[in-house]
Amino acid sequence: MKLASFCCLALAFTTLLAAVAGPQKPAPSDATKESDAEFLKQSKEAELPVAKTEATAERAAYEAWFRKYRLDLNDPKMLDADADGDGVSNRDEFLADTNPRDATSYTRPEATRAPMRYTEFKEMALPLVLDSVSGGKAVIRNGESRQTVVTGDTLRGFPLRVMKVSARPTTDKEGAKTDRSQVELEDTTTRERVTLVKGLPAKTTATHGVLASPDGRTTVKVHAGEVFHWPGEPGVSYRVIDLARGEIVLQQQETKKMWTIPKQ
Repeated sequence: MKLASFCCLALAFTTLLAAVAGPQKPAPSDATKESDAEFLKQSKEAELPVAKTEATAERAAYEAWFRKYRLDLNDPKMLDADADGDGVSNRDEFLADTNPRDATSYTRPEATRAPMRYTEFKEMALPLVLDSVSGGKAVIRNGESRQTVVTGDTLRGFPLRVMKVSARPTTDKEGAKTDRSQVELEDTTTRERVTLVKGLPAKTTATHGVLASPDGRTTVKVHAGEVFHWPGEPGVSYRVIDLARGEIVLQQQETKKMWTIPKQ
C-alpha cells in the first residue's frame, strides 16, 4: 500500500515538472547549426581591429608633410601663414607640393597672367554695310547709295568682287530671331578677303592690333584670325581669336590656353 502511494506521488511530481518546463524543443537541424556557426564567425571578425581606410592614409600623409617642414598642425593660423615670405600660403604650398620654407620653390601658373600687353588698335573700315540677303542676292549700302549684287559682281567704286552670298537666319542665346547673313568680297588687286556681316561696319584686313612685351622692347603687329610667333619663344604659336578696340583674345595653339587682354 505504501509503495503504491509513493509511485502515485512520483508520477504526479513528474507531471508537474513537465507542465512548468513547457513542451520539449526539437534538436537543431544541420542547417541551423551551419547558420549559427556563420554568425559566430562574423561576430568574431567584427571584433577584429579595422584596417586603415584610404582617408586615414591620406591624413597620415598630410600630417607627415607638415612635420617634414616643421609646421605646427595645432596652430589654427598655420595654414594661412607664409613661412618663407613668398606671398604663397602654407596651404597653397601643400597643394602644390612645394617647399613652404623655400621662397623660390613655388611657381605661379602661367594662366594667371597674360603673355604680353595689348597696346594699340587701328581699324581700317570700309564705308559699306550689308542691308539684306534674299534669294542669292545681297543689298549693299555705301552712304546713301545702294547696290544689289550676286556672286561674281563687282562693287561700284571699289576693286571688290562678290565671292559668296550667304543667308544666315539664326537665334541668339535668349531665343530671339536674328540675321547673321554675310557677303564675302575679294580685293582684285591684293587678293585679300573682306567679309560683310548684316548691319555691321566692314573691316578690311588692314585692321590690326599691336602687342608688346612687358618691358615694351618687343612689339608685334597682329590681325584677326592670324597665327603668329612671339620672338624668343621657339616652338610656341598664338592665334588671334578676336580683335576689338577694347580687348584682344589670344589662344596658345600648343596648350589651348586662352587669354583676354584689355587694351592699355
